[in-house]
Amino acid sequence: MGTGRGTNESVLEVADEAARRHAGTARDLLAELVAQPSVEADPAIESCLNLVADQLAGAAIEIVRPVKDGLTSLVLRFGRGTPARRIAFAGHVDVVPVYDSWTMPPFALTERDGLLYGRGTCDMKGGVAAFVAALIALDDANLLHDCALELILTGDEEVGSRRGMISLLERGLATARRAVCGEPTGLDVFLGNRGLLWATVTVHGRGGHAGQLPYLHDPVPPSAALIEALARLPLDAVDERFDPPCASLAVTRIDAGAAVRALNIVPDSVEIGLDRRLLPGEDVEAAVAAVRDVAAAVIRPPFRYDLELVRSCPPYAIRPDDEIAVIARESVLAVQRRGAFGMDSAANDSSWLDWHGIATVLLGPGAPELAHVSDEHVTAEELADAVRIYARVGARTHAGLSTAPER
Repeated sequence: MGTGRGTNESVLEVADEAARRHAGTARDLLAELVAQPSVEADPAIESCLNLVADQLAGAAIEIVRPVKDGLTSLVLRFGRGTPARRIAFAGHVDVVPVYDSWTMPPFALTERDGLLYGRGTCDMKGGVAAFVAALIALDDANLLHDCALELILTGDEEVGSRRGMISLLERGLATARRAVCGEPTGLDVFLGNRGLLWATVTVHGRGGHAGQLPYLHDPVPPSAALIEALARLPLDAVDERFDPPCASLAVTRIDAGAAVRALNIVPDSVEIGLDRRLLPGEDVEAAVAAVRDVAAAVIRPPFRYDLELVRSCPPYAIRPDDEIAVIARESVLAVQRRGAFGMDSAANDSSWLDWHGIATVLLGPGAPELAHVSDEHVTAEELADAVRIYARVGARTHAGLSTAPER
């Protein structure tokens, strides 16, 4: 097959038509995935991966099931196209826990007025189902053999990615140099996200009966002073591409022995939980060092402190003229979506893909603000359009297409 604009349009049109036929495939798989209560450490995580592997086993040229500390991930590769053109579809099947305010069954897909309800429909089993349906569509259209694609699915993104995406990248099991992460963006194209630092600072003293206060070392006052000092920590980074455009440091927990309700007990220690959001150009290690410097200046003998880094994720942003950004935007525009560029205010696996040199956009069905909420949902129309978009992105790797996206 030759190259050029006419050939490009022909291949993309064939991919799009096949994707239209597989909107129901995405919806049916989403129902099966939602039925699996795949919260942290639940065997349902592997059940979700099995559902995907079963759907795609006949189309994949390679299936890898890496295990790290008891957690399985799934990597499938498709097509004999040029490896240098390979694009990865990246996602996760784990979900956050369910709380009591749901008005419908969280682990059963419920359709009402064009909305598909269920835990994970938005974050991000909807994106996973659309990835799978797009790959099946390309296979049915006899295009997949000449493409170069990879599907990477993990089961611990909601709790830090250490055994999933980070491990896969460190072991060289992600081979693409470009990626689409199916996190919810409302089908806009997000070019990056803020970084994340979670840490606890524990201030130690010597507790006891409050009536003996002169002989104790109450850690509450120095903890309060530390919180005030952290609130004054300069956070100068500003990036107008993000909303909000500023870095932040929030105190999210203060625990001075919450399980002990007696008011006449001075605690031995106070634990302070911190959430630090970083912008591109900021460094996680430097942010940790800044918190440590403040704590060292405020917490003096007879008190001491411990700082524990709970979770981190680097910030990143790619350029709008990066090839994967152009491919993604053109694919979105082709299905009559607005194709707006944006940035994610959260943190997710796309940061780790970028950290390892894989240019990544976020692009998925569902509104970002609906992730993790009760009665989480995605529109049926967005799910169907996501299949078409991903099929077009995948078709861009077809050996018969010119290498440059249409401009």
